[in-house]
Amino acid sequence: MELEFMKGHIAATMTLIQGLIDQGTVDRDKLDAFFAGFVCQLPHTRDTLGLRLVIDQWREGLRSGEDDGVLRQRLFEVIKGGRQPD
Repeated sequence: MELEFMKGHIAATMTLIQGLIDQGTVDRDKLDAFFAGFVCQLPHTRDTLGLRLVIDQWREGLRSGEDDGVLRQRLFEVIKGGRQPD
């Protein structure tokens, strides 16, 4: 139950952030730097592993310059537990 609650909050937050990127309101490099600092401050425990994985996966797309649609798709794949079979 707790993990599902966290996933919902991550999805909502990242969707909001993704909208800000789409509008050109948020700079990708500054956003990546912010999340790098955030992840560094998280305890490296099993409890935070899911959150760290989601953020790291998403940051990878930010750094590589993936387009916004791909970033969104990747975010939701990670939140849902991996790619869904075609």
